[in-house]
Amino acid sequence: MKLRKLQLKNFRGYEELEVDFNENLNVIIGKNDVGKSTILDALNIFFNDVKPDLTDCNKYSTEKVIEIGVTFEMGEDELVILDASNPTSLRDEYLLNNEGYLEVKKIINAGGKSITQNSISVLIKALHPNLFDKPLITYSQSDLKNLLKDHEDEIDTFDSINKTKKADMRQAIFDSLINDKTIFKETTLDIKDTQDESFKNWLKLKENLPLFNLFQSDRNNTDGDREVQDPMKAITKEVLADLQEELDSIRDQVVERVEEVGRKTIDKLKDFNGEIAKELKTIPDLKTWDSLFKFNLDTDNEIPLNKRGSGIRRLILLSYFRAQAEQAALEKGNKNVIYAIEEPETSQHPNYQHMIIDSLTAIAQKENSQVFITTHTPEIAQIVDENSLIMISKDEYGYPAIVSDRDVKVRSIVDTLGILPTIHSSVVVCVEGPNDVLFIRNINKHIPELREIIDLENSDISIYNLGGSRLIDWINLNHFEHSNTKEFHLYDGDIQKYKKAVDNMNSEQDGRRSGTVTKLREMENYIPRKIIEEYFKCDLSQYESNWSEIDIPNTLKGIAFKHISNESEREKAIKRVLNGSIVKNITAEDLREHGVFQEVKGWFEEIKMIYDTTASLSPQS
Repeated sequence: MKLRKLQLKNFRGYEELEVDFNENLNVIIGKNDVGKSTILDALNIFFNDVKPDLTDCNKYSTEKVIEIGVTFEMGEDELVILDASNPTSLRDEYLLNNEGYLEVKKIINAGGKSITQNSISVLIKALHPNLFDKPLITYSQSDLKNLLKDHEDEIDTFDSINKTKKADMRQAIFDSLINDKTIFKETTLDIKDTQDESFKNWLKLKENLPLFNLFQSDRNNTDGDREVQDPMKAITKEVLADLQEELDSIRDQVVERVEEVGRKTIDKLKDFNGEIAKELKTIPDLKTWDSLFKFNLDTDNEIPLNKRGSGIRRLILLSYFRAQAEQAALEKGNKNVIYAIEEPETSQHPNYQHMIIDSLTAIAQKENSQVFITTHTPEIAQIVDENSLIMISKDEYGYPAIVSDRDVKVRSIVDTLGILPTIHSSVVVCVEGPNDVLFIRNINKHIPELREIIDLENSDISIYNLGGSRLIDWINLNHFEHSNTKEFHLYDGDIQKYKKAVDNMNSEQDGRRSGTVTKLREMENYIPRKIIEEYFKCDLSQYESNWSEIDIPNTLKGIAFKHISNESEREKAIKRVLNGSIVKNITAEDLREHGVFQEVKGWFEEIKMIYDTTASLSPQS
């Protein structure tokens, strides 16, 4: 389950906000006091039941009600179980919204003297079949039995339905009454109104949601410093999540027994005063399991950890995140975890900044993890995927808002953080992807006949991956267009639009850009078959006649790296090896036998020609 959207209303500086999240990494950028931390605080209030203050309500709002709405995308095979003894799911109960997502909203009444538990309601927005006055999950067991009886003639399986199980009765009603003419209506459901015991309490619904761990940048230097405590609290939560089934069983037994005694007490009260007894009911006020545990980290050199430098303290977070990345790689099926960290670069040496962002990025790529970062540092923003960046700026009226237009967003980030291009070469060789960069570098470095034409390692030449989606990629591309940098474009020959782009580029004859496309399908087809066979210990002779046309990495999926279960990841690994390790074994003679040496040689001769023209324009020393 991944967090995909946040909606705020009347929360701090936001009158209204809707922001979409990336399923992996999210980097929130903006000037000081624009509302970056507010987004993480809102999520913390939602997930961890942090009680907001009255001052958290937007001071300009006419209605003193705060709304925090969160939307989750569920995996294709993922079920949110409402009743373990009688399995059913949100999908089967028609409790997902019109996008098929779980949409939950906290409504917080901030109009009183203080905010209490009674001030907070939890609602679910669902696209529900409009069969009856209210959703079936709000019907009691006796109500469901009456509904079944009313529609007995329409339900073929009436006699076989287990009428002691509400989920079975609801499912039978849905199966029998929903058809092509059924109207589905957006419905808002207060979970307090539900009759399913495994669902009507917010804490029990929350157990199905991801764990949310927030690490903030500004901490008081006290013995209770949460910068030290929070990693341990987060670890405690995750350990308890692994024991959730056993803990739920204990809790349910306690609740069941207490409710039973409560019912008996109320029954006895009827003998004294039936009216008062009628008004009473047993309502469990449950606490989270992690609130029962507290752990500390102590040092051996008599210096309390919270008295150490802030950089050292924050490295505890780095260690924690790195440990989580390694653990997630070893375990499958554990609960989804959201890591939110404010300004991870704070108090850190630049080397540590890169270590932190690398660790967080690795965690974000795990199937069961999602990462949120706020930052002011250009080094962090420029090395992540452009789609992971969220830019907040104030509009013309001074209200914070998400910048949604792609070009405006990127320009705003560049202006806010002062990011400069990293390309300072006089010539740039532009290829499609990172594996093409590997191929060009390796074949030039390891074949002397090609390196003698031009040495890419020692020349003022950059090889640039046009398929990159990082922010710095956009900046560099923009830099090419507004500089004297000369470009040589080398694209795979299997895509028609690339051929057209190269033809258009060459026809302009602008003196700055030129290009060519490969005669074979793509770079991997230039690797002679025998070298791949030697490396993978396989026989590929059946592909000899059409070697120049086949998708080699895809072909090798059934032969190599079978220990990688995910086919997409397996193909990526094969591509890295083909363009990395295997290319290093190619000789000029191999390319001649393969019939491609003259073509490959021509690429480097053209790069050399372009480089010589730029060198001749350089000022003489």
